Amino acid sequence: MDPRSLDYLLTEEEYRAFREDGYFLMKDALPPNLVQRYLEITREVVEEYKRVHNVPMDRYFGVIDFIGQRDELLNLVDWYRTLPKIWGILGPDIKLYHTVGMQTPPTTKYKLEEHREWVNWHTYTGNLTRDIQESIEPPRISMKVGYVLTDTLEPGMSNFTCLPGSHRSRVFPGKDRKRLIEDAVQVCAPAGSAIFFDRRLWHTPSLNVSDQTRYMIFNGYSYRWLANRDDMTVSHFMHRATPIQRQLLGFSHHGAYGSSNSFDDDLPLKFWIREHAPQFVERWPEHQ
Repeated sequence: MDPRSLDYLLTEEEYRAFREDGYFLMKDALPPNLVQRYLEITREVVEEYKRVHNVPMDRYFGVIDFIGQRDELLNLVDWYRTLPKIWGILGPDIKLYHTVGMQTPPTTKYKLEEHREWVNWHTYTGNLTRDIQESIEPPRISMKVGYVLTDTLEPGMSNFTCLPGSHRSRVFPGKDRKRLIEDAVQVCAPAGSAIFFDRRLWHTPSLNVSDQTRYMIFNGYSYRWLANRDDMTVSHFMHRATPIQRQLLGFSHHGAYGSSNSFDDDLPLKFWIREHAPQFVERWPEHQ
């Protein structure tokens, strides 16, 4: 683990915002040179997929199973400025389970005054929320970090859009999941920012009525026992990944059995935290 990660530990203010609002924004998560490089990679990969699958170039499009598309993306698996926020919330028994590279060109169909007509309110891990019905508040299970690669400094730039506090209920707090309701927050963020959000948070894509194409990369982290949300095609990384990166990429010395059991040799992240940030250990639940 990069020792600089100790300068980016989860703060009490961030933890409070995550618990109460379901998200928080971190500026300067990526330096300008990496913002530019990851933007180039995302554009290249998405447009390659569009050509292969005959998707119109002006259409909103996301490539899932994104992390394995280019070697340089391995660094994002345990990026030292953001991973401490993830394990600070979820603990050490985690993995990367879903990744997306997203391109949202300026809309050619809608006008600025029609921007409320193109939304899709949703949460993540839908079947889990559907099948576990013991309480109105679904379990957290996973979270995402969205890397902002192009400025979204004002509403209408395909900003990450959410309903703060909505993660505490499986019930959508509105009448129409296809419209942008009044309580919605379009998060304004400069390029290089990271948006951390709870998988239970009701959120939606939004229209890009600016003149700039918007790019983002989303990395989803979960407990290791949760099934992956995409194929996670990452075997080509394993020979050069660090032990902590291998954990986060889903490797276990015990095969599939290891995903539902906490074997010490599968959890180098746990021992790194114990040594370098022991104040977080008391938050971990005891294993029975």
